Amino acid sequence: MPDFRLPIARYRFAFRAQTPIQFPAYAGSTWRGAFGHALRRTACVTREPQCGQCLLWHSCVYSQVFETPAGRGPLLEKINAAPHPYILHPLATSGKSYAPGEDFHLRLTLLGGAIAHLPYLIHALQQVGERGIGKHDGRYALLAVEQETTVGGGEWVSTYAPGGGLQALPGSAPTVPALPEAVRLRLHTPFRLLQEGSPVHGGRFTFQLFFNALMRRLSLLHAFHAGEELTADFKALSQQAAALPLLEPQLRWHEWSRYSNRQQTKVQMGGLLGGFGLPVEHLAEFWPWLWLGQWVHAGKGAVMGMGGYGLDCYTGEQ
Repeated sequence: MPDFRLPIARYRFAFRAQTPIQFPAYAGSTWRGAFGHALRRTACVTREPQCGQCLLWHSCVYSQVFETPAGRGPLLEKINAAPHPYILHPLATSGKSYAPGEDFHLRLTLLGGAIAHLPYLIHALQQVGERGIGKHDGRYALLAVEQETTVGGGEWVSTYAPGGGLQALPGSAPTVPALPEAVRLRLHTPFRLLQEGSPVHGGRFTFQLFFNALMRRLSLLHAFHAGEELTADFKALSQQAAALPLLEPQLRWHEWSRYSNRQQTKVQMGGLLGGFGLPVEHLAEFWPWLWLGQWVHAGKGAVMGMGGYGLDCYTGEQ
């Protein structure tokens, strides 16, 4: 089994609306855009128009988190862009409207070295509230930040409140439990994957495609943000994944679009929702990857919360 050492930390931000706020049906792109602009204003000291031309590119908090530079080394030189070490979880606000005085929450996951930059990210999300977000630039105030004590454990403790000090916990890698007797994977945000330039819909979806995307993401996250490359026979794992059937798949396509400032046009971002079972008698080699993937997502648009999934595990007693 690969030695997964990617530190993960999960946070829950509590906000209170100060003016009316209206979020789109899927708020991931809205949060990402506002967060990125605020973080750049917070962290950038040179005001260079392009990060790649800046002397501080490889040490700036903004570039490390939001425009992660491609690295060096056999694995890292082969790709043009690194995966970013954060995930915004927009479902709680998607399609919602808030009146002044109403409270709402946003979750944020940080990976690897980005965990050390938490103070900058808290400040950036405070700035988002002051400048406005969503339709009509609704404003909010930060009430508190909580952190999950153990990744996936469900216990949250206070980390920060305005006017107080920061009491953050270190990140950790989730512990992989024993393989259960039955497993069903639930895609709770759209899983988007391109094959030869075209989105993979339900009729073309296979476990191999899903697992290859997950392996690639976990490998790159470890290389860029944990400082080490995972050791595994990736080709053999992919070939084994090709033989694994989906049990009772129930998949549907969910379409949404976002406006790209870079491309100056709307971009389709649809993906698959639903779930499928997996045969546990052939799952042992894949199980650690699948378990860890619940906290890092898979496929396109992970920073906007896409590709999020959970594993429903069953035993003979259920």
